[in-house]
Amino acid sequence: MQEEITLRELIEILLKGKKLIAIITVVAIVASGILSFLILDPVYEAKTILIASGVNAKVQTQSQSQGIEELLDTMSRYPQMSIETYKEQISNPHILNQVIQELNLEEKGINRVQLRDMLSLSTIKDTNLITIAVKHSDPVLAADIANTVAKKFTAHISDIAKAQADKSSNYIKTQMDIEKENLDAALLEYKNYLAQPKGLLELQKEVNSKTDLITQYKNDLLNAEIEEKKITASLEAAKKELANTPERITLKKSIADDPLLTQYAENKNDNTIKDVLNIDLESEELNNLYINLKNQVNNYEIQLSQIRAQKEALSKAIEETANELETLQVELAEKQHQDNIMKQKVEFAQSTYEAFLNKYEETRILKSSDIGEASIIISSPAVEPLTPVGPRKMLNMAIAAVLGLMIGVFAVFFKEYWTSTSSTDNNSIKA
Repeated sequence: MQEEITLRELIEILLKGKKLIAIITVVAIVASGILSFLILDPVYEAKTILIASGVNAKVQTQSQSQGIEELLDTMSRYPQMSIETYKEQISNPHILNQVIQELNLEEKGINRVQLRDMLSLSTIKDTNLITIAVKHSDPVLAADIANTVAKKFTAHISDIAKAQADKSSNYIKTQMDIEKENLDAALLEYKNYLAQPKGLLELQKEVNSKTDLITQYKNDLLNAEIEEKKITASLEAAKKELANTPERITLKKSIADDPLLTQYAENKNDNTIKDVLNIDLESEELNNLYINLKNQVNNYEIQLSQIRAQKEALSKAIEETANELETLQVELAEKQHQDNIMKQKVEFAQSTYEAFLNKYEETRILKSSDIGEASIIISSPAVEPLTPVGPRKMLNMAIAAVLGLMIGVFAVFFKEYWTSTSSTDNNSIKA
């Protein structure tokens, strides 16, 4: 049957083994003190602070509907890195090897793994500051390592940027040559198109000419209609007047009205002749007014016939010209559509080539610049530390005291357990 142990019994066990606990705790403190003060070498920490510019917290997603400019910007853009990316690049094996070679660390027994363990990278929250800390027993070497790592890291970032610029520049140069050939081909095609007979300008002039001609025909037709109405009105008036005018008229006159007979009678002085002169005569003659009106009606009818013939000719001319104009307009519309396609093709080829040309010039300048030095600035170079940061003697002794106390308590409980179980086993054997 299991026995329950009370808190009082636990305290009594600890009090009974307090000497053992004290001895173990003191031994741990003394061993820690000897190790911290006499055996362990002091450790110095040198720090270099970098300012990282042009960093992105997140990688931007690209839209699928990008234009040529955006596509070229994406291809030629300097690699955007986050703070975490910079931190990972600092401990790049390539950079560590360069530091080892420059400082001859292999002669001092420091390999790449040990150098990496010596480095401590940290960032300040909500800033773009990166701290490179190096711990070593030699303060001068720690400062040299920190500064060399910062220098090699800056050169490494610059090399990455230049490699990206070279890659983008070569691709853009190749594509630019292709786009130049496309532009030349589009210009030649457009030139041959413009050299074809009945080009766009010629068709446009013909359409304008036909349009003006139809307008003139319609104006002439309108004037003819007005003139027709005038002649028709005049003809009706003349016919009406002609209907009311007699064709012949009766004339009454005396023989004495004849000047020859009157003169003869006066010369003869004959009464008989004088009596004859008093006789009245009647005669019918054509009415001159009627003849004039008849001629006028005939003239109006001739003019009206001419006007109607002119109207008919104008209407036919308008119809024929309108048909010709419609055909020309269809042909012109097709030419304009084809011309727009050719122009758009040339303009697109021109804009694409210019975009590649401009971006090529940008990448050419980009290759000649030290982007790494512009993106990573050594804000505070490492200096030789004056005071060590380790070992932390008092902290080590405090930890040793805690550990010694825990080990002592465990030893007391184990001794009590061992003693109690041994006496129980002996009593069981005697029984």
